[in-house]
Amino acid sequence: MARITVRNLDDWVMQRLRERGAARGVSMEQEARDVLAASLGLPTSKGFNRRGVKVDDGSEEDKK
Repeated sequence: MARITVRNLDDWVMQRLRERGAARGVSMEQEARDVLAASLGLPTSKGFNRRGVKVDDGSEEDKK
């Protein structure tokens, strides 16, 4: 598996990932993996809620 380091991430983003992960019983890292996967239209782990994760499907609506 590949690794990624995200520098200069705002504290509130980390906190929100922790909160979202805790709400469904997964780690902050798993929540971050699911957010990234969802943003690319890829499968996510069971129980992931895409609400709040905007996915750009390339449609003209997204470009307005």
